[in-house]
Amino acid sequence: MRVLFVTWSVSGHFKPLVPLAWALRSAGHEVLVASHPSFMGTVTEAGLPGLPVGADVDLQAQIRKNMTAGSRQEETDAERAARQQRSLALRPMVHSAEAMAGDLLDHARAWRPDLVVYEPLAFAAPLVARALGIPAIRHIWAVDFTAGMPTIERDHLGELFDRYGVTAIGAVGDLTLDPCPPSLQIVDGLPRQPIRCIAYNGPTVLPAWLRDRPKRRRVCVTWGNSAVEVGPADTFMAPQVVAALGGLDAEVVVAANAAQLGRFTDVPDNVAHIGPVPLSLLLPTCAAVVHPAGGGTVMTAVTAGVPQLTVPFMPDTSLNARHVSALGAGLHVWGEEFTGDAGTTARDLADAAVRLLDDPAFGEAAAKLRDEALRMPTPAEVVPVLEGLAHGRPDGESAAWAAGR
Repeated sequence: MRVLFVTWSVSGHFKPLVPLAWALRSAGHEVLVASHPSFMGTVTEAGLPGLPVGADVDLQAQIRKNMTAGSRQEETDAERAARQQRSLALRPMVHSAEAMAGDLLDHARAWRPDLVVYEPLAFAAPLVARALGIPAIRHIWAVDFTAGMPTIERDHLGELFDRYGVTAIGAVGDLTLDPCPPSLQIVDGLPRQPIRCIAYNGPTVLPAWLRDRPKRRRVCVTWGNSAVEVGPADTFMAPQVVAALGGLDAEVVVAANAAQLGRFTDVPDNVAHIGPVPLSLLLPTCAAVVHPAGGGTVMTAVTAGVPQLTVPFMPDTSLNARHVSALGAGLHVWGEEFTGDAGTTARDLADAAVRLLDDPAFGEAAAKLRDEALRMPTPAEVVPVLEGLAHGRPDGESAAWAAGR
């Protein structure tokens, strides 16, 4: 097969696609990963061939502008306000699709892929799949925040699809590859194929200090990459979180990239490490993790069986946080209420961390969720399902696809 992957230029959206792309190449299939030109370094760093398409779009600036505009709206009608907020949130993704669509479609017509696999906000991908008459495979990361796209896709994507003579949009694709354990996922009628989450954190090296068992309970604090790449600057609350955990009887490890290090100045004595460290190697050694509920960190913690204390700021991360908490595998403190100073919310966060560490029920729920996640088929085991779709026979291992037909 030839399989075209499509992602917009945010690493947290691309990295969940990487293990499947590796599995396809290992099975002898051709893979190309299309995105904005400036993102090609991230693609090739993963050992995958990249396809630069269209022009670069400053997604970070657009998202921050729209979030700020949305927060200043004074709407009395709650439903209208929600629609406007959703429109603002989707606008940068639509701009990304508009920038890539023409070039991507031209190349796809020449290369003739058998399938298109895409992260759920890469809207140029279903456009290409519909134009070429091939299956569109949506690969999500965690709790399915975009499952409701069919109800609003015409409003947001209709003009773009009409421009290329494509009348049926289908933003959720023909099949959803779902790494989220069923007990953690929403319930809907979409055809879903389970696929095990294999954490990819980029090129990694196991540090020497991580080879030994920690002498005390270890708590990881991380703010991920996507929240920093696309979120407003004032939502980077990791330094305040670390300060709030200063009195905790635990070893605190801060997983932070090089660009974030300068924001940590006066750190408590219980902080053992601040700097780059791959979560897939760190979290199995931890008793808890504190983070803003991004999909990549949520799923890495799920597969490691680690209780989660989340501080969500955005609608999709809030959904992740609620679902993890509802299963008893974690707790959450709403990001917009967290001040990080000596106020009540900082004390609440520290108290929540103590609860996660001291109450064995959280660890038991997290272990149960981990076991459920590890029973899901690997990317290599999902490859035959995609081969079946490419050849027009939805059989393979995909009971979800068969039911969806």
